[in-house]
Amino acid sequence: MHNVNGDRLIATFLDLVKIPSPSWKEHALIGYITGILKGLGIAYELFPCGESFNLLARMEGTLPGKPGIALSCHMDTVAPCENVKPLATKSRITSDGATVLGSDDKAAVAAFIEAMRVLRESGIEHGPLEFLFSCAEELGLYGIKGFDLSNMKSRFAFVFDSGGRVGRVILEAPYHTTIEVLIKGKAAHAGMEPENGISAIRVLSDILASIPHGRIDAKTTANIGLITGGKATNIVAEEAWAKIEVRSLDRKRVAAVEAKIIAMVKNKAKKAGARAQISRRLEYAGFSLKRTSAVVRRATNALMSIGAKPVYESSGGGSDTNIINRAGIKAVNLSVGMMQVHTTREYILIKDLVDSARLALALVTE
Repeated sequence: MHNVNGDRLIATFLDLVKIPSPSWKEHALIGYITGILKGLGIAYELFPCGESFNLLARMEGTLPGKPGIALSCHMDTVAPCENVKPLATKSRITSDGATVLGSDDKAAVAAFIEAMRVLRESGIEHGPLEFLFSCAEELGLYGIKGFDLSNMKSRFAFVFDSGGRVGRVILEAPYHTTIEVLIKGKAAHAGMEPENGISAIRVLSDILASIPHGRIDAKTTANIGLITGGKATNIVAEEAWAKIEVRSLDRKRVAAVEAKIIAMVKNKAKKAGARAQISRRLEYAGFSLKRTSAVVRRATNALMSIGAKPVYESSGGGSDTNIINRAGIKAVNLSVGMMQVHTTREYILIKDLVDSARLALALVTE
């Protein structure tokens, strides 16, 4: 039931990674996918989002009354993703070292295409199926955030967007918030009258050196990711800006760490005679699933049916899974076999690529 055409799957994957698809510029890849969908006679819709599109394909069920499920992945890749030259051996596929490979998340795209092809060729019975290909995931889940999930009818969703060997099941992922801090000091000539100025850079530096940072506890992290400030070396900096993130599997811990950071910003700015402007945004909500939940049980059964051992883990990163769960569709994130992603050392084992396609088939026919 779960046999796939390995040579065809590999060829599809090699085609996919050669197509540049940075965030918001997935158009050529969309054209490739929709060309295949047309050839298979599979209906699809394109939903405008930012400078690109989200793509939703649907296959009618052949089993009356069977509830529908969705398989989801994203189409964009991180840079450098131009002129990818994949190198394939008998056991793995890598890039030539000058670019990323793009298995994040084109391994999932290839697996879904192969699953659709097998379903069309074999006549295997299944319930209603939806295949969601999102854009601009790498920038902060912007594609899925810009997609109206009420367009989907599925009860469960399986997101193929986790690293590691096939078998990893992500039960938890964090809440993620960002805090932007703008410190306004007072400009003065740095050589003639520095004592008349208030350096926003110095104030911000004092703040950033004092706030929680790095690993806070087993479930919580904080990071200072961006800093800008000043106009010239001979001017006491009037403004300085930083962007900070807080993540935790525990929503209350996010709130507590945020409160500590915001209090520190206000207190130190006031003490230095500067002003602080603070904005805060929830990037995405976390999710937590039990092993006994229906969506996890289905993933477990599918993995075991292809001979893969389920490994249940928590993640410190977000994915489209967070947004789908927030919309009321029970979703779980599954590994697609990508390794050392977001680096030029990225690779995927042939076995994991094949197992990803087998897993997709197992999920839709379970």
